[in-house]
Amino acid sequence: MQKIKTQLISSCINNDPESFLPFLMLAEVETEAPNKKDFYQFFKGMINQAHECSEGELLLKIEQPTLDADTEQLNYNFYDKTHKSPLLSLLVKENNNQVTLSVMPF
Repeated sequence: MQKIKTQLISSCINNDPESFLPFLMLAEVETEAPNKKDFYQFFKGMINQAHECSEGELLLKIEQPTLDADTEQLNYNFYDKTHKSPLLSLLVKENNNQVTLSVMPF
């Protein structure tokens, strides 16, 4: 599970969504999208957009969701040094040896 999350973070920070693709296809990874191919296309676009808008490198802050009472879910928010809102936000939920991913659109 840790390896999956580490690669997810690395692919976001380094603008390298392709490096996460083999991990996305693992049985332990689920997405909120209708299928993993759709998730990947959206994920890739959001990472590219975040890097186009960022000033400097992206930094990760793992935060509790403010609106959702689900304690198993965390927000992986990626900020730069300038913007007060995250440039990329992923919802990561872990339970029963599964990781469920969702990309928050802005």
